[in-house]
Amino acid sequence: MSQDLCRCGNVSLLVYLLVILFGVSSWVDINGLWVELPILVQHLPEGWDLPSYMAVIIQIANVAPLVYTIASALYPHRVLEVPVSYLIITLGAISCFLMAFLWDATSIIAGQLHSTALLALQFCLALVDCTSSVAFLPFMSRLKPQYMPAYFIGEGFSGLIPSLVALGQGAGSMKCVEVPSSPSGNTSVTQENTSLYFTNYSINHTGTTTAKLNQFTNLTTISSFATYPVYEEARFSVRAFFLFLMTLMICSLISFVLLNYWSYCKRESVGQGDDEEETEDSQIHVFEEDSKPVELRSKTALFINSNDYDIAQVDLISKRDSRQALKNSKSLKGKITRSKFALFLLLTVWLNALSNGVLPSIQTYACLPYGIQAYHLSINMASIANPVACIALIFLEMTSLTKTILTSVLGTVLSAYVVFTAVSSPSPPLVDHFSGSIICILSWTLLVFILTYSKVAIATVLRSKGKRGLLWVGAASQAGSLTGAFITFLLVNVYKILTVGNPCL
Repeated sequence: MSQDLCRCGNVSLLVYLLVILFGVSSWVDINGLWVELPILVQHLPEGWDLPSYMAVIIQIANVAPLVYTIASALYPHRVLEVPVSYLIITLGAISCFLMAFLWDATSIIAGQLHSTALLALQFCLALVDCTSSVAFLPFMSRLKPQYMPAYFIGEGFSGLIPSLVALGQGAGSMKCVEVPSSPSGNTSVTQENTSLYFTNYSINHTGTTTAKLNQFTNLTTISSFATYPVYEEARFSVRAFFLFLMTLMICSLISFVLLNYWSYCKRESVGQGDDEEETEDSQIHVFEEDSKPVELRSKTALFINSNDYDIAQVDLISKRDSRQALKNSKSLKGKITRSKFALFLLLTVWLNALSNGVLPSIQTYACLPYGIQAYHLSINMASIANPVACIALIFLEMTSLTKTILTSVLGTVLSAYVVFTAVSSPSPPLVDHFSGSIICILSWTLLVFILTYSKVAIATVLRSKGKRGLLWVGAASQAGSLTGAFITFLLVNVYKILTVGNPCL
């Protein structure tokens, strides 16, 4: 009885929470790796070239969702999403555990020192997260449509939770210091335990750190002093951080097991395959509320008496609502033509190219010139905006193609402004005014909110196409992310068209 009290309308809050925890495993490990970069680059030989290596590895890992999509097309009647989901979540947990102890292991490759253990394990994590886009979404077609936002809330938390933990750890915390500057532009000071340089650095045999400050095109020089940022010491270790990520992956695995095997969760299911293939025989047949039997999906009978009446009544209402949701889903499916379906997928490609490919690669260039505080607030507020957008969709549904296009255009306009500020670095608009920092923070927060809201709305609409529809959504998401990341990698890392600004100016 206590389980059935945990309901809000025709949605079980317990199942909703389990779906959120399941969704957390989608990108939590890779997101955690990115937010831990400010600490990792201080100890690894690649320095700030490490993100470019990671970006390439993530794109190589897109071979996994490609293979999965081909296999799903060749064997449409095989249930691939469940075993694949078990496999990738388990692989993610094991990789996080190994990374906790091997993240700083290095070896010489082609005459250069590289972080081979971290990069190899990061490839495993990338396989997990890229494949989750095409495996997790088809699994969600088994549950009521009302649970789709819960999955995307969990996916949003996969970025928010590591960010908050890294914030408590102090990863990326910087302060501005002034040190004597030599005429050559290099600054030599004794390294302290409380700070490390923002740029690449080297430690000589005497314990003196030489910071190469030429990454900043503008340094504030006061007489013989230069102002530049340094990182502060972390509050807890990298090992503890990766073990925390492993714990999150294990919680997600437990949630997935419960969603598959707990009978309470199975009552929130709409079928064992594509929901559009539901037949009348698989539905629940409700009889009058007396001592007559209620035929369940398992074809067993439950007799209602005075003690069991409340439990059965809640269960019958749940099944009736599930049947109504399925009917609405079928009605929506009939309204989605092939041209609309293709447009929704094109929008998914474009929105993911921006949100997962372009914007993460340029955020440092767009925000850092406005100062350290603006930089951190932009990152944190954007992380919060992601799950908030998923929650907003519960109350503000958007199924119209026209409205989706309008919100996508608005997101594109905001993205254009953000790209302009990145290209203008180290002197973006209003860089010397307080209003510039406010606009920077609001732009990133609103941008992430709109892009996430649009993506989740599209996935919710195409969920009416069942498992195949969500498989195409996942494939389009990965295609867009791959395209955006590849183009941005060429512009930023190969042609080097962007210049990082000095937050201490």
